[in-house]
Amino acid sequence: MTYLRDTVTLDALTEIQTDSSGILNISGDVPVGQAYVGKTATHALAKVVTDSATSGAFCYAAFYGPDGSVLCPIQGGGNRVSGLPKLAKSVRMTTGTVCKAQAQAQADSVEIGSLAVYCTSGKCDVFFATASDGANVSMLNAQGSTYGQSLAGQTVVAAYATYGATYGLADTGIADGIGAFFVESSTGQLKMLYSPSPASTVAEPAPYIPGTHLVNQNDTLTIRANV
Repeated sequence: MTYLRDTVTLDALTEIQTDSSGILNISGDVPVGQAYVGKTATHALAKVVTDSATSGAFCYAAFYGPDGSVLCPIQGGGNRVSGLPKLAKSVRMTTGTVCKAQAQAQADSVEIGSLAVYCTSGKCDVFFATASDGANVSMLNAQGSTYGQSLAGQTVVAAYATYGATYGLADTGIADGIGAFFVESSTGQLKMLYSPSPASTVAEPAPYIPGTHLVNQNDTLTIRANV
């Protein structure tokens, strides 16, 4: 067991290192891979806590390799979340392996939507975008690649989705917003829907949503809000 804890910058991916409080018998402020070389992570939970408030919303967290690639997503949530979910795949710690997370403040406005994806091959990635009221926005990974560009030829089997807006993606009627992130083919054929977790107000970690589909080069992942 270990405990990682850091102050994060909202709306920015931040590395979370080992706890430096001195309360636990842990060497503090050390990257997780360096602190536990040779150990294998099997379970993890990311928890967002804000000072004297419940507005902290979980976007996503993951273990990253030395090259910046996503090794495996970590499930999480806001201050009420509990549990220790099993990772989609185990991650062996090496020097250069780090844990990173992103959080935002919950509000009745357009927010960042995030989708953490797991494939049959073991490949993982995270896609995100700031939503727009009444307009489609393509969700990209950290390298700026689309869903299809990053995952071409891969078979997605599960993903978790988060969106921190107080009233969800489509809260002002049925005219504009779509209450889920949607995957489409190049011809506009709907392939998958991912309804996001509120990620701040529930006691369960953002759940993996099952759904198997083959990704092609020109597939897109889109978020569309309605505030």
